Amino acid sequence: MRRALIVLATLLVLSPTSSAADNPAKAFTIADVGTATGLVPGGTVTRKVRVTNPNNQDIKVTGLTTSVGRPSTSCPANAVTVDPLSVPFVIAKNASADVPLTVRMAASAPNACRNLTFPLTYSGTAIKP
Repeated sequence: MRRALIVLATLLVLSPTSSAADNPAKAFTIADVGTATGLVPGGTVTRKVRVTNPNNQDIKVTGLTTSVGRPSTSCPANAVTVDPLSVPFVIAKNASADVPLTVRMAASAPNACRNLTFPLTYSGTAIKP
């Protein structure tokens, strides 16, 4: 049986990449790429998010974090965690990068958490490299 972890929400995050008044920085976006399947209590999977830089200059993403929402009344939100970004990376101007994130389900997660969709919200920070 396949299990899926699907994101219901993505978040636009403001990025302080430029201070020029005539060229204000635009928010970069973080969105899911596919779904993470096979997550079970005590398990770990890798999922990818796509970070898109709409600016006319490169940005260095220094942080990505994920907030996990509660998927149902019988499964707590803390049953799943997503590791934060471990290594900063640069995205070229007007480009995107797919970034792997590690998703973990606690070994103590109730069976009610199987096959549920956990709402995930991403946030991040970036600077001008």
